[in-house]
Amino acid sequence: MPTATTIGTINGPNVRLKNGKPTESFGPSIASMNNGYSVPRNTVAQPQVSSKLFKTNDDSREIGANRPPPFKAGARTAYSTNDPPIAASSRNRMKVPRAGSVAKACTDVNTPDRTKNVPISDNITKISGGHVFKAGFVAERIFATANAANPFNGSYSFARDVNNPLDTGYAYSNASFGVFSSYTEQLRRNTNTSWFTYVEAYAQDTWKVNRYLTLDYGLRFSHLGNEVLRGNMVSTFNAAFWDPSKAVKLVQSAIVGGRRVGLDPITKAVYPATAIGAIAPNSGDAANGMVIPAINTSYPASLIDTPALLVAPRFGFAYDPWGDGKTAVRGGVGLFNQRKDNAWGGPNPQVPIITTPTVYYGTLSTLLSSTGFTFPSTISSVKRDSGSPYAMNASLSVQRNIGFGTVVDVAYVGTFGRHLEWVRDLNAIPIGTNFNPKNADPTNASVPLPAAFLRPYPGYNNINQADWAANSSYHSMQVMANRRFAKGLQFGGAWTWSKAMGYVDTDGSAVSALVDPKVWNYSTAGYDRTHVLKLNYLWEVPGGPWKNAVAKHVLYGWQLSGITSFVTGAPLGVGYNLVVNRDITGTPDLGARVNVLGNPNLSSGQKTFSKTFNTDVFAPPVVGSIGNSAKYLIRGPGVNNFDVSVIKSIAVREPLKVQLRCEFYNAFNHTQFTAIDTTARFDAQSRQVNATFGQYTAAGTPRIMQIAIRAQF
Repeated sequence: MPTATTIGTINGPNVRLKNGKPTESFGPSIASMNNGYSVPRNTVAQPQVSSKLFKTNDDSREIGANRPPPFKAGARTAYSTNDPPIAASSRNRMKVPRAGSVAKACTDVNTPDRTKNVPISDNITKISGGHVFKAGFVAERIFATANAANPFNGSYSFARDVNNPLDTGYAYSNASFGVFSSYTEQLRRNTNTSWFTYVEAYAQDTWKVNRYLTLDYGLRFSHLGNEVLRGNMVSTFNAAFWDPSKAVKLVQSAIVGGRRVGLDPITKAVYPATAIGAIAPNSGDAANGMVIPAINTSYPASLIDTPALLVAPRFGFAYDPWGDGKTAVRGGVGLFNQRKDNAWGGPNPQVPIITTPTVYYGTLSTLLSSTGFTFPSTISSVKRDSGSPYAMNASLSVQRNIGFGTVVDVAYVGTFGRHLEWVRDLNAIPIGTNFNPKNADPTNASVPLPAAFLRPYPGYNNINQADWAANSSYHSMQVMANRRFAKGLQFGGAWTWSKAMGYVDTDGSAVSALVDPKVWNYSTAGYDRTHVLKLNYLWEVPGGPWKNAVAKHVLYGWQLSGITSFVTGAPLGVGYNLVVNRDITGTPDLGARVNVLGNPNLSSGQKTFSKTFNTDVFAPPVVGSIGNSAKYLIRGPGVNNFDVSVIKSIAVREPLKVQLRCEFYNAFNHTQFTAIDTTARFDAQSRQVNATFGQYTAAGTPRIMQIAIRAQF
């Protein structure tokens, strides 16, 4: 086995920070760090396992008080780490799993997440003639201490593994004899303190020009600082720092002695098959392309460029064209800046700051002398020079009092998001790569090499880069009518006819780097609802000219109220799976969509319970294609709901009044379907064989009736 070097100095006493900058080097340079790591001795105590600890009649048993002391008192200094050793304190007790469980990690649970805000703000107002001037500012620094529960004290697996030469055949006996299939330990604890600062100021004027017209206008100035980690110990991948000549090599697959094993491409050392795809020791720069602001001091501490000042103008008006107080025309437009929130993932540092090597096939007694392997990991990256996200709101409305205590409002409302966040994989395997004969596994030509061998940047899995490049748009007509309570009647109604478009529905959603997002991702938004109609009413039922006392008690004091909702269903896409699984796109980083051969939508008269859309227009994609389906094709079930309340008030005597209430939710017990089976299933002959494809699969709550008696006095 190769001799490995540790990187304990990445977080040890060799680092001295002064004013946020390192004054000494990190011991061995990041470029020289190899990936066949020894397990740091200061964080692994010599275990003494007793079979008495494994009880089958109890979920777990605390053994913290019986654990041995750390490896030795001077190990922390000798191995250059600032992590506290395993202690016998009750605060750090480890739970030993029952026999049926084969792995358990001791994670950091003693440092709670904490947030502290330090705000300063002030405002001033001055009235002068027809003007109302306002100005103010707010400044705030927000501190956060966060702790990610990761196995910094190690995680064993005693699971059965036929490739383990020491395997006893049972997980229970493996644990009893101290035989593990794998041991994984994170080489640094994850408690971090971060902060960000923002400062905003505004100035505005409300100007009553005359009795017909009022104007509102102003500016908002913002400095929206991004999150910074204490000591600047955070990392990101930047392709400008990638050097192909320093790319690492991976442990290859080979056949030795008739068995599939891992082979070091440099030393030709033989490893267990579980090491295939691991980073070969001393084969290159394991941090190739990674940037740490604590070392690369010219790089921004937040990993992204922060504009010094953002300006957001606002303007609005209100106009009474005839001056009679019955008609109003209102409009406004404004820009609203946003901060790039938590772009680098909070309290989860990654390589090279933290690595998590794995030791395979060993025993507890030999663990400290074992060599671990580090595998390519998934990286969170941030594009440094993305634009600042913002939203623009615009509205124009006409409001008119039409008499009878009723006001009607017709408006256009639009919202436009720009520089919104999406995430793209910089290390995606190109389409068709798996079909290239050069990429076949040398131990089995019928399958491609593992994905780690095929990525553009060797040594990493997915490199998920946050980039603020998406946009969205929302257009709507909004109509409202409201009658104030008069003569025993009040009602209101609101109808919105709208369309929302965008690339992603939420910040941080993924888009493919292999296909043009304008084609693959831009579509109707998942939260789009074409029509939303809401009605509300309150009616005091007339009692009539009854003089009989009994009739008055029975027929007077009734009230009917309710809310009625009609809402268009959400957009839905159509997916598929195959009875005989096969690779369609030649890459694990992009799944093909179904092929659409015609219009899948049916009219309301054509829809049935078992066929809510045309299921006959779908076919599986052919091998080597990505399909032709749009992101969304059909609409899901809508809402058609009536909630009704009937109330009877009875005046017993002053001041006692009794109220009888009967409330109906989904009063007419209308079936509210909530889900449709939108996944086709194709057999080897491309026939659709899913019997429930296109059917309703779930429904909402049936009618609920609630009866109550309320006494008021």
